[in-house]
Amino acid sequence: MPRIMCLSISHKKAPVRVLESFALDDIKSSLLKLRDIGAEESVLIQTCHRVEIYSVGTRLGRKELESFLASESGSNLPIELYGEFYDGEEAVRHLFYLASGLESVILGENEVLHQVEDSMRIAREAGTLGRALETAFRGAINAGRVVRRRTAIARGSVSLGNIVMKAISLELGSLDGKKLVIIGAGKIGCLIAKALPRKGPITIFIANRTYARAEKLAEAVGGSAVRFENIRETLSCADAVICATSSPHLVLRLEDIQPIVTDKSLLVVDVSNPRGVDERIGELSGVKLIDLDQIMRIARENMRFREAAVMTAREIIAPSLAIVMERLMIGDRKQRFEEIMRWAEGRRQAALEVAIKRGAFSEEQVKVIDDFSYALMRDLIAPFFNTENSEGGI
Repeated sequence: MPRIMCLSISHKKAPVRVLESFALDDIKSSLLKLRDIGAEESVLIQTCHRVEIYSVGTRLGRKELESFLASESGSNLPIELYGEFYDGEEAVRHLFYLASGLESVILGENEVLHQVEDSMRIAREAGTLGRALETAFRGAINAGRVVRRRTAIARGSVSLGNIVMKAISLELGSLDGKKLVIIGAGKIGCLIAKALPRKGPITIFIANRTYARAEKLAEAVGGSAVRFENIRETLSCADAVICATSSPHLVLRLEDIQPIVTDKSLLVVDVSNPRGVDERIGELSGVKLIDLDQIMRIARENMRFREAAVMTAREIIAPSLAIVMERLMIGDRKQRFEEIMRWAEGRRQAALEVAIKRGAFSEEQVKVIDDFSYALMRDLIAPFFNTENSEGGI
């Protein structure tokens, strides 16, 4: 079987600040660099909660992958303290669990399945998705879909949006009559906005650097779009603001919030990656700052309600994983068989040419010798690869 490895930096060992330090700027570029240093195949998965490298080949191991990630991300943190390494079947099993939502902060999360699919697509576009990883990823994605159909793991509060709303409700006591501002109309902003109650006295404002996107999301959730340059004015009358951007720069700075909380309180929730809110805002009187680490803690509490579904999910995954592992082993045997057959065929043809030159054979005799030598070569090699296919397939 081809050696499949996975190096994972995730929420399980790394807090948000550590995860941020290992984030990669350009996934396609990183994939090509992995190929240059010896990865035969590679896929990169990067989300708010994890950075994972999947690699195939014998030239790279744990140390090489750790060195690559540290160098490529520019992080100077001790990666060995935060990383988890999976090798062979364990790497494939981890991928299956990930796609099924068993490795997520929010158990059963649906979004991670789309992120796994996107990662495979990006690797294909970069030319680094090979037969082994495509087999593993397709198997994991199919298993993830089956787990969600056949278990209760994806029911209830299983999205980041649901968890954020739960956190806000706990802090504010009730959403009735409250004014909420969501900064960011991307994937995470949409998840949060769509988790808001559709009925009741609640006012929603959507702000985004691209105003058209803010308008589109606001229309979808019954809110109002706000131009980004007017955000301070909107925040001055808000009860809570959720920052959900992917900007590399801080979106809310101390000077944005300080003037507007002199005579009011404000709840600030930051689920951006990297962080979009200046940490000093949390020190202001009247401000409560909830970051992604705190959201993760709420999610872990939420996990207890679906733990029974985890055992069922693992039982569903087991046979699918076994099938994929068998396909990987069969594919590897077939590839090695074909490589040896090509080598042996070259030697056979060379020997046949010498024999034909030395003997005065008729056309019919040459055909008999050719057929006999090919059959002998095939029958001598094939048993070592557990194949009975006379044409060299498995």
